[in-house]
Amino acid sequence: MSGNDYYKILEVHPEASDEVIKKAYQTLAQRYHPDRHSTARKKWAEEHFKDLSEAYQVLSDPIKRKEYDRDSDESDEEPVRARAGGREHVDEEAYFSYRTGLEHYQNAQNKASWRILLGKVESDLKKAHNEFITVLEEYPNSKHAENAHYYYLCCLMESFEYNEQFLKDTEEEFTEFLDEYPRSSWHGKAMLGFAKFYLYKKRDYNKVREFATEIIKLHGDTNLAQEATILLDYAKELCGKRPQRGRTL
Repeated sequence: MSGNDYYKILEVHPEASDEVIKKAYQTLAQRYHPDRHSTARKKWAEEHFKDLSEAYQVLSDPIKRKEYDRDSDESDEEPVRARAGGREHVDEEAYFSYRTGLEHYQNAQNKASWRILLGKVESDLKKAHNEFITVLEEYPNSKHAENAHYYYLCCLMESFEYNEQFLKDTEEEFTEFLDEYPRSSWHGKAMLGFAKFYLYKKRDYNKVREFATEIIKLHGDTNLAQEATILLDYAKELCGKRPQRGRTL
């Protein structure tokens, strides 16, 4: 029997009905399908999707599910405390990478001229980027994955890359974050970052309007809404100076 917890992979209760298991699989299959992920996370997505398919193949078959449940019961002599300790160990390792990445990212915010000229800022951003990617790929289910994902987006936004693949990957990362963490405390800032991405990197003023308007609507009289208003006004100004075919504000 596989060492994977199929119920945990499908995020369902062990007594879930066949219909619940089917719907859970369909939802997660869309979320983790490799084609929906950027190049940087495609390998992780492929592995997760493979585990998802394996879990569904077993739990959707009455006979295989019964055998799996029986085998799980027989091997369930491991103390709950030990299993919890395993989760804590994962979170500790994820936290180390997250904190290391955050330190590098904070160092990169010191943009003194000499640090820029010597490549210190770029180096710190690259180190932060790698640490956040480590959390997302190796500890995707840790409690620090959400924060790591947000700061990974910040690293992407501070990059000076503008090639087509980079823009595509960054757009996918923003979309994935907003879809995966709709209740995140970072959600508003991520939306603002997405608006800035379309304004400064892709020059898609319709998208700037879409995100800025939504932020203003959701966040009312807050700093986020004020920043969104400034972006919206700036996008209108740029659009007026350089009209876009088929694009109006």
